[in-house]
Amino acid sequence: MPIEFAFHALNYKTLAAVLLIGVVPLLLVGMAVYFFGQDRISQIAALGATSLAVIIGLLGVWQLSAIRLTADATTLTVGGGAYTVSVPMAQIDLSAARRRLPGSNDTPLTLRTNGIGMPGLSLGWFRTSNGKAFVAVTDPDRVVILPTTAGYTLLVSPEDPDAFLAALRRL
Repeated sequence: MPIEFAFHALNYKTLAAVLLIGVVPLLLVGMAVYFFGQDRISQIAALGATSLAVIIGLLGVWQLSAIRLTADATTLTVGGGAYTVSVPMAQIDLSAARRRLPGSNDTPLTLRTNGIGMPGLSLGWFRTSNGKAFVAVTDPDRVVILPTTAGYTLLVSPEDPDAFLAALRRL
């Protein structure tokens, strides 16, 4: 039976980022084209920009709400939507797994190679000073570092990091 751990990717920071970066600019363009354009093409372009803004907003909310952190006796699954990784529990070094101390940056992310980076969420593949990592972090003060034998590290931020680590060790 899989255990799902609380992971709040759909928070006020991520929702504000989706709106301010993806939706509002397109709505403003759509309104400007609609009000300042004089022909039928302008109205169609305004409808296209508005439709695109709605699609981007819906896709953003879907991606954020799809992110999960689940584990069972055989597999830990991190992420959701376009960015998900499933790691066999046998490949996770639980003896080296630890919670990063709040305010510490002992595993800094240096470069996002394939993922999402916005206020309130880092999700996907990143480079670190120690190699590469799959990251699902919403709160830098709640990061759990899970080294694997698969050639990368998992960085996750469950709602309760200590309970998460204890549950993984019991599986």
